[in-house]
Amino acid sequence: MCNNLKQAPVYIHESAFIKQNEKQFEKRIMKKYVIVLVWMAICQTGFAQNAESLFNQFQGEKGVESVSISPFLMKFARLFMDEDDKNNPMIKGINSVQVLDLEESPKEVQERFAKEVKKLKLNGYETWIQVKEDGETVKIVAKVKDDMVRELLILQAGDDGCALVLMKGKIKRNDIQAAIEDDKIKIDGRK
Repeated sequence: MCNNLKQAPVYIHESAFIKQNEKQFEKRIMKKYVIVLVWMAICQTGFAQNAESLFNQFQGEKGVESVSISPFLMKFARLFMDEDDKNNPMIKGINSVQVLDLEESPKEVQERFAKEVKKLKLNGYETWIQVKEDGETVKIVAKVKDDMVRELLILQAGDDGCALVLMKGKIKRNDIQAAIEDDKIKIDGRK
């Protein structure tokens, strides 16, 4: 009686095995795609130069002067300001300042700095001023959130020297405009 039983066709089992292998193959392919996409994102992020990494890269170079004022020191310095400056909303809004001056650095260092400035990723910044004239480039850009300037970045690169100024804090746009107007009045001698 057992001899009368027919064996199940092998091709059914083979097709189930093939389908299972196809699913595993698809998973491996998808996993590889995900890994490649993650690596591409990491590489782009890793090679994207920002202002702070530019500051860190050049602050130890020969002839480069760098000044970094921390938030703690900014608050401490306010103790020694006169009342007008203490109450100035623009000054109150600045938390930290970083300055990089390459004027006394070798030409080779200045040229490298200028190349890095060109590669600088300024995503999320508004361009306020950009001047290119006679081999000089000056950019003033700001990172603004909720009508508050969070970062103000000033870059100069060219034959007359190179510099970077990065200010961080929370400054209202109106306060910056008021400070500009106040300085115009002082320069004109009307105050």
